[in-house]
Amino acid sequence: MKVAVPVTNGYVDGPGEGETVRIYEVDGNSVKLVEEYPNPALTKETARGLWMLRSALERGATAFLVAEIGPPGFRLLKQNNASIYVVEPMPVEEALRLLIEGKLKEAEGPTHGEHHHHHF
Repeated sequence: MKVAVPVTNGYVDGPGEGETVRIYEVDGNSVKLVEEYPNPALTKETARGLWMLRSALERGATAFLVAEIGPPGFRLLKQNNASIYVVEPMPVEEALRLLIEGKLKEAEGPTHGEHHHHHF
């Protein structure tokens, strides 16, 4: 399975905030980084997370490890039959290990409401 992760400084981040997007191939206990690219969300003004999620879906991702997800992103991934796992900000390797060990539960809904803004 291909797993997409928004990443900042090696930690799992939100789809609209991660500096880069990593796509991993997870097969049993083996994990291989397939691709890493700049998060397209960072150049967008609205619905930023959707840009990251769409970019990963286009690359074949079927599972997403994120620190948070809003209603539009949650709906997009569910419409595409993708799995969503929400984790506390933690190193990507640790989150992938938990996923492989079956210790992560799929998200049943978004982590916040419709409008999510960061204040600088």
